[in-house]
Amino acid sequence: MTDFIIVGHGLAGSVMAHYLIARGQKVTVIDAGLAHSASSVSVGLVNPLIGPKLNPPFMITECLIENELFFRQCERAWGSNFYRSIPLHRLFISEKQKDTWNEMEKNSDFIQFQDGQWSTAHYEEMGIQAPLGAGITKNAWQLDVPSFLQASKDYLIANKAWKNSAFQEENKQDSPKIIFCEGFRVLENPWFKYLPFAPARGEVLTVQSEIDLALSNGSWHLPGFEDYAYLGSTWDHQNLVSGPTEKGKKEILRKCDFVDFSKKDFPQHLSGVRSGTKDRHPIIGVHPNHKNLFLFNGFGSRGTSTIPHYAKKMTDFLLDDRTLPSEANLNRFE
Repeated sequence: MTDFIIVGHGLAGSVMAHYLIARGQKVTVIDAGLAHSASSVSVGLVNPLIGPKLNPPFMITECLIENELFFRQCERAWGSNFYRSIPLHRLFISEKQKDTWNEMEKNSDFIQFQDGQWSTAHYEEMGIQAPLGAGITKNAWQLDVPSFLQASKDYLIANKAWKNSAFQEENKQDSPKIIFCEGFRVLENPWFKYLPFAPARGEVLTVQSEIDLALSNGSWHLPGFEDYAYLGSTWDHQNLVSGPTEKGKKEILRKCDFVDFSKKDFPQHLSGVRSGTKDRHPIIGVHPNHKNLFLFNGFGSRGTSTIPHYAKKMTDFLLDDRTLPSEANLNRFE
C-alpha cells in the first residue's frame, strides 16, 4: 500500500519523493507532463550572494550543506554526475556595488563566499565587457536539472513508484496522505489555491558560446552541461502561459550586454513558470481542515538552493511530528 502520493515531478516533487523513500516510505509519484513547468527550463543555479546588495539568502549555509549531502547521495546511488561547483563571476554594475564587495571582503562572515576579484583588462582579453571588474563568488553551484529529473524518473519507474497521469479528485479517497508539488498549477488546486502565491514566467535562451565562465550582472551567462550556454532570465507576472516571446528574447540580450551575442545562434528559446510567493518564502505543511492533504510548493527562482533543505524539514514533520520552520509553514497565513 502506498504511504504517500506525490502530485508533480518537478524538482520539488522529485526531491520530496526521494527523502521519503530514504526513510522507508512507499511513494507513488503522479505526473502528467504538463507544459510550462519551471523545472523543465531551470538552469539549476545555486547563488550564495544575490541581488544588487549581494546579500546571502536566508539559511544559505544550511541549504548548501543539505544540497551537497542529498545530491551526492543521489549521484552515488544512480551512477550519475549532475551537481557541480562553479566560480560565479559577479560583474559589478556600479561603484556602490563594488564598494559593497570590498567591505564584505573585510568581514570573516563572507570569506566562504568570496574568492577575490578580476580586473577589467582580464575580461577584455576574453571579449567580456566588465568596466568595473568583478568579484568571484565561490560556493556557487549548478545542478543539471534535466539529468537529475530523468534519473529520478528512471528510478521511480524501475521501483513501480511512477504514474503518468493527472491527479484526479477521486485519488483523494484512495490514499491516506497526498503531497501537492504541482508548481504554479497550485492556482487551480481546490484545497490550496487560497494561499498567496505569486507565480512569474521566466524565459531562457541557449546560445552557442565560446566563453566557459559563469557570469552574472543580475542576469547571467551559464555554461551548460552540453555544448551550449544559458542566458537569462526574465520576469512576467501577467502572461503566465504565453510561452517564449520576442520581447523576452530582446530583454535577455539587452541585460546580458557584457558580451555581444547579436550574431550568435540560439538553438532554444524556453519559457516556464516559477511558483513564487508574495513573501518570497515557500509554503509547506498540512491543510487546516483536511489532515491527509499536504503542500510542498512556492520555491520560486531559488528552488535549486532551498528544496532539499525544506524537503528534510517536511520529512521530519511528516514522519517524526517535528515542527515546520515558521517562515515556510502554511499556517502563517491562518
